[in-house]
Amino acid sequence: MVHHDLEQALQRMRSKNIHLTPQRYALLEYLYAQRSYTTVKDICEALMVKYPTINAMTVNSSLHVFKQLGLVKELAVIGSSIRYEAALSS
Repeated sequence: MVHHDLEQALQRMRSKNIHLTPQRYALLEYLYAQRSYTTVKDICEALMVKYPTINAMTVNSSLHVFKQLGLVKELAVIGSSIRYEAALSS
């Protein structure tokens, strides 16, 4: 199901003519593989292995695009970092 959801997310990006960089693909792949909410810090740490130049600004920018497209959900926790989760189909 996760692979199917990721493919739907990629298709939605293509249909909106959103440029899919390798970093955006890796971010979507990471989010859709997670089973719970994650933070920007956690995302950066996970993706730095393959993309050493990735930073919080890049991740936040991509997450904003993904949120606008309905590909991710955001959870604001008082006293904590904002957390993100893939918007999985039901």
